[in-house]
Amino acid sequence: MSTAFGEKVKKAQESVKNRFTEDKTGRYSHHMTLYEYHLVFPEGETQEIEHQLTINQIVDVNGQPLPLPLPTNRMLAYHVARKRTAEEKGLVVTWYFLEQLSAADLLEYV
Repeated sequence: MSTAFGEKVKKAQESVKNRFTEDKTGRYSHHMTLYEYHLVFPEGETQEIEHQLTINQIVDVNGQPLPLPLPTNRMLAYHVARKRTAEEKGLVVTWYFLEQLSAADLLEYV
């Protein structure tokens, strides 16, 4: 095998390796584990999101954390009440159970 061909093969192998270990979305690790995150609304509907949340975090309807202090208490907001994680080989799924906050509840965050 020629040296030039060997160098090309080595670069191609490193490129493939880097795609899985340096993924910018954070969804894959070097062990090829897929991470999924889902919101579970009070009515039971679910929505997949791309990021992790923490317990008691205040989020909007899309699961984006709301910056505090809030501009008003008249908005649709939820807090993360609990979290459930299930793991299988190659897959970790996390569900964030949300509770809707009333205008009175949101007053303490304004």
